[in-house]
Amino acid sequence: MNAIVQVKAELSKLESGFVAALPKHIDQEYFMRVLQTTIQDNPNLVRCDRQSLWSSAMKAAQDGLIPDGREGAIVAYKSKSGLVAQWMPMIAGLRKKVRNSGEIATWDVHAVYEN
Repeated sequence: MNAIVQVKAELSKLESGFVAALPKHIDQEYFMRVLQTTIQDNPNLVRCDRQSLWSSAMKAAQDGLIPDGREGAIVAYKSKSGLVAQWMPMIAGLRKKVRNSGEIATWDVHAVYEN
């Protein structure tokens, strides 16, 4: 069986778990489409350890962030046991989480220079 087809089959079996983990403000179908596209567009993710891939996707869902390369990314890394996937929230995703939290009224960023 083609690896992409196998991943799609596994993803459809795990969909209910991702949907349950997603916050209410995230469209479930959109999250699943982006996740599938992310995996299809990165051949290294297809070769990753499946447990690490699905764990990374679940962390994205729990964070309420989309693994689209802007809010966060699922990245393949080489390890002693082969390729593993890791969830990495990105700055746009972190800013989104802060805005949605309601705990911070403003957020300013300034450059700091030596001397």
